[in-house]
Amino acid sequence: MISLLSTVAFGQRDNPMNAVIKSYEQGYFQEVILIAEKSLEDTAGFTPEEIIYFRTYLAFSLVAMGQEGGAIERFRQILSVKPKLELNPEFVSPKIIEVFKKAQAEFFRATSNGGQRPNLLFEKGRPGKFQGLWRSSLWPGWGQSLRGDARKGKILKWGAAGVAAGTGLAVLGSYVSHQRYLDATDPGDIEAKYKTYNNWYKARNFTVNLAVSFWVYNLVDIIISK
Repeated sequence: MISLLSTVAFGQRDNPMNAVIKSYEQGYFQEVILIAEKSLEDTAGFTPEEIIYFRTYLAFSLVAMGQEGGAIERFRQILSVKPKLELNPEFVSPKIIEVFKKAQAEFFRATSNGGQRPNLLFEKGRPGKFQGLWRSSLWPGWGQSLRGDARKGKILKWGAAGVAAGTGLAVLGSYVSHQRYLDATDPGDIEAKYKTYNNWYKARNFTVNLAVSFWVYNLVDIIISK
């Protein structure tokens, strides 16, 4: 059995979770609802486990405020990512457990009927485009991964690594060949070294343009994505 009221994981952090726990312990359930819902509007700064704790305290407070339907919805969202979750009766009131059991019954009935279990972890808290944009501007694919498109994010990250490596090699080759061309004194050697430098110069320009295009595509993808 899992206790969802443990504060150990968050006790040392000065963040909204502490405020939620303190308000809940003092019986300020409306305040818990406000803080939790506000925090869940943008989950970029929280771990999946922290998001589950926010939803848990939110559900508990909704039960306390008599909003059983809302509590069931929140419990089902938690079950969608932690279907084996149970409440510890040593810490949780019988009323909350009763509502949780209803949510469990609805959730497992829906899944047993062939309904696809939705991933509602980011239902209200999917990171916004700005969160994705600034991350993808630093490294392609980071923003896509943050916003839930792990496959595309992985492809873009590896693609960016390849483009960056190729660009770095071309820039280095262009610099070295240019220095050798400048140092050449024999006419025949000068021509040969110029051709080598020219090839590296063209390669450098190509890879730089490719890198810029890759970064731009990566940012545009964030902008036009839903």
